[in-house]
Amino acid sequence: MGQEPTGFEEKRSSLRVDMEAERIRLDWINSQGESCTDHAICIDLARKGVLIDFKAAFKVGDLIALTFNEKTDKKNTIKGQVCRSSECSVNSYHIALQLI
Repeated sequence: MGQEPTGFEEKRSSLRVDMEAERIRLDWINSQGESCTDHAICIDLARKGVLIDFKAAFKVGDLIALTFNEKTDKKNTIKGQVCRSSECSVNSYHIALQLI
């Protein structure tokens, strides 16, 4: 006990997303039709959705692209639609997305 296994071989072919308060990139189009990019913290990734902590509110129905592991060879982008946006403190919003 206490010894870590050696020679571990990854058998999955799909990318893994480690979701322990990871920094992610958000891309969306604002109400003026401009492309926007910012960063946020991913709080939880559920089977069909994602919860992020962000400094501004989004409207229900807004479409957002999330990029995990932005500057690595494990970069992975998914898209979601805002299904909830609630202020949890000053300049901090919890945004729930349904993955599409």
